[in-house]
Amino acid sequence: MGHYSSTGRPAINQPEIFRALVVMSHCKEGITSFVKKLKSHPVLAVICGFEPDAIPGVGTFYDFMNRFWLEEEPAKVLREPLRKKAKKPKNGEKLPEKDKDRVAQLVDQVLEGHSFEGPESLLQRILAECAVKPSLELELCGNPQKLVFAGDGAPLETGADHRGKKVCSCREQGVYHCYCPRLYTDPTANWGWDSYHRLWFYGHTLYYFNAADSFNDLPLLVHLTQASSHDSCTFVTAYAQLRQLYPDLSFSSLLLDSAHDAYAIYRLLNIHEIEPFIDLNNRRGQKPKFSAFNINDQGQPLCMAEREMLFNGLDKKRQRIKWRCPQHKDLKQCEHSNECSPSSYGRVVYTKPDDDFRLFTKTPHGSKAWKKTYARRTSVERTLKRSLVDYDIENLRLRAKKRWFWFSTLSAINQHLDAQVKAGRKELFIRLGLIEDAA
Repeated sequence: MGHYSSTGRPAINQPEIFRALVVMSHCKEGITSFVKKLKSHPVLAVICGFEPDAIPGVGTFYDFMNRFWLEEEPAKVLREPLRKKAKKPKNGEKLPEKDKDRVAQLVDQVLEGHSFEGPESLLQRILAECAVKPSLELELCGNPQKLVFAGDGAPLETGADHRGKKVCSCREQGVYHCYCPRLYTDPTANWGWDSYHRLWFYGHTLYYFNAADSFNDLPLLVHLTQASSHDSCTFVTAYAQLRQLYPDLSFSSLLLDSAHDAYAIYRLLNIHEIEPFIDLNNRRGQKPKFSAFNINDQGQPLCMAEREMLFNGLDKKRQRIKWRCPQHKDLKQCEHSNECSPSSYGRVVYTKPDDDFRLFTKTPHGSKAWKKTYARRTSVERTLKRSLVDYDIENLRLRAKKRWFWFSTLSAINQHLDAQVKAGRKELFIRLGLIEDAA
């Protein structure tokens, strides 16, 4: 496959090692402890495909994992210490972007065809081919012709020491608080803010896309970035990888939290004809004016009496949203009935998504349809919870990005296998006549 030498003794047991890694993730074990378990449990070794007396060593597993990472990652790096900010954000808030133009720049690169392919691309293809595509064929991810997906990130605290190891001679000279370059065992880790637990953490951010229109809550893409990366920037690079990985999939809607509320993201989704369901961040954007009426934070026009006008449907032919007078049932109850509109139907206002991608969405913010769809965004949080808690990733003390990515990918594969086994068991029960086919 291009990742092994073409000369010398051929590699053996590669499918078996991969199967063993998947089982290891299912058993919530580390590599060293799982190899010991394989040697002491012959049945488990046979399940993985090994002969009970021919179990590969721990080094063989690590070598296998290294070959799937498409760059040389240094074991240690020498750099200056990274200091976290002293000021904490307010309760429930996330860190603001360092560069507000960065999201727009990344979106422009995506529209120019940049795929942001990284050293993890081979593992992402393995997840797609071995887990996601079989689940799509079984329709475990919802409608593959109109796929609804969601994205979110979660903190991963590294096992490396954020203080590093001093290599200077300052301590010998009586200087105990220096900022000379130090050795760090997790080269890409840095400081980030965990808005849920309201604390700083040192490590990485695990970002998932998942199929939100299915109660299986299955992941589509695993993406890993620095802890300091803002979710809006992380989204753009992960989205480019998703489009590259699944060119034939048709995405209809995307569900994101308020950290992704950026005009550039709305512009990207509008060009790709994906309907955004993004929670509005009140600190972003300005309240535009539409004709003689104001617009509230949810994109709803306000009448002359400063009341929210009522959503009255979408005109698909003209691609505009119709809003009607909130007092149309009894216009005399409004103090502005004479000056607002002479029509007995009441004042009508139209908004178009092209006027403002963020506020004038196809499905209006705050409407019942919008809330019903957006409620499914929590599916990506459940997907992350399964990886972090159920498969115990958050308690691993790993010190390299490729190790974090491997264990995250294995947990994502196991989530698909769980759903596929459950679906296969149901088909078996139907064939045996133990349950009735709902169709």
